Amino acid sequence: MTTTTRAGGRRAALRRGWRRGRRTLIPFGVVLLLLVATLVTRAVDTPDTGDEDFLSPVSDAAIGSARLADALRGQGITVVRHTDPRAALTDAGGATLFVPAAEFLDAQSVNALRSLPASTRVVLVDPPARTLRGADVPLLRGQRRWATAPVASDGCAIPGIAGAGAAAARRQSYVVEETFNGGYDACYDRGVLRFGYPQEVVVVGAADPFLNGRLDEHANRTFASGLLSTRPKLVWLDLHEPWLPPKEPKPTYTPDPSEQETYEPPTAEPQDQFTAPPARDGNGSPGDRRSSGEGDGDSASITDAFPPWVWAMLATLAAALLLLLLWAGRRLGPAVTEPLPVEVRSGETVLGRGRLYQRAKARGPAAEVLRHAARKRIEPALGLDSEHTPADVVAAVAARTGRDPAQVDGLLYGRIPAHDDELLDLARGLHTLADEVGGVVPAGQSRDTQPGSAGPDQGEPR
Repeated sequence: MTTTTRAGGRRAALRRGWRRGRRTLIPFGVVLLLLVATLVTRAVDTPDTGDEDFLSPVSDAAIGSARLADALRGQGITVVRHTDPRAALTDAGGATLFVPAAEFLDAQSVNALRSLPASTRVVLVDPPARTLRGADVPLLRGQRRWATAPVASDGCAIPGIAGAGAAAARRQSYVVEETFNGGYDACYDRGVLRFGYPQEVVVVGAADPFLNGRLDEHANRTFASGLLSTRPKLVWLDLHEPWLPPKEPKPTYTPDPSEQETYEPPTAEPQDQFTAPPARDGNGSPGDRRSSGEGDGDSASITDAFPPWVWAMLATLAAALLLLLLWAGRRLGPAVTEPLPVEVRSGETVLGRGRLYQRAKARGPAAEVLRHAARKRIEPALGLDSEHTPADVVAAVAARTGRDPAQVDGLLYGRIPAHDDELLDLARGLHTLADEVGGVVPAGQSRDTQPGSAGPDQGEPR
């Protein structure tokens, strides 16, 4: 019987634990599901610049730009596609140079943008800070949105897109450097900026207006075709991976036979005479450390060290944790008493509460409960008034029973038991003391077996 009861208690405890865990895990699961769905949707919606179809004039994919290229050809624009930055820069004089993925340009090609003729228009799509510095474009990357926003072009003065209408042209906004004193045009909530000297450079903060899948949304077609059709020729740099200049073959050297006979290898110089070569930039010129990483604006703050979705994920997790804390600590109103759904024997209630005290090792609260119950039995039998003190109770009990007052005080108001055996002795002593004060039970008969009383394991229904 005892084994069955313990097994049933363990199963009930497991069920209660599962219910508590379920109430905690369900909110976390819902938040995690929403977070994963958001990240997957954003990953699917955000094109990869390394994809061969990304803004390619020969791709019909949703992230390609074949439809835009065909529309430009229909306007009489000559569209020339290049995959070599050197060839594109050579062919771009007096034309429009369209660079959809400027992050793949090497340092020498970026520096060469500054030497293009003044009649050239350079269109850069969401360029990194390194490209802006290398091309001497006085811009800093500002706030970046989670998704591209359609923005109106009120008051835009950039040739080709003046009055184009609302277009999805702002995902990355830009800030002009404070040291720049020249003129510029800013449109689409600073998502599109234009500089006219020494050559015309237009920076667009989003790739959406040029995509096949979004060309017909808002005024994207008018915006993209107008921006790229201000010159009769369009040079389209279709680059999807970091470009490195081809290595020139090393010349082979065949020594003269006479030199082979007299040749002696040079002696190695001591290490302390070694001088490190000066730092060089992408052009190979010493002294310029802009491309070496020192003073790089991309690492100026920790916010630029991680992609935007990391911060969005952390903000979502923080909001979910806050909601969970509010839900766990909710208080809908004052506590109310309700009738028990089933009848529970008083002995079972006492036994269950005692086991809770035992599991929590709460000997102090358990001892106080026992002493309080004993005093409630003793005080009415002694006839004490309502304003009595503990000293009055101790003196009256000692006088009634003939016990030592110190012993009575230790039972009714003593210290906290140090272990379970002391707590058991205290319970027995209080029970005996209450019997002595209220009247001795007849010999040979315990109080628990008197007629009309229930056993300790049963008790009256409650």
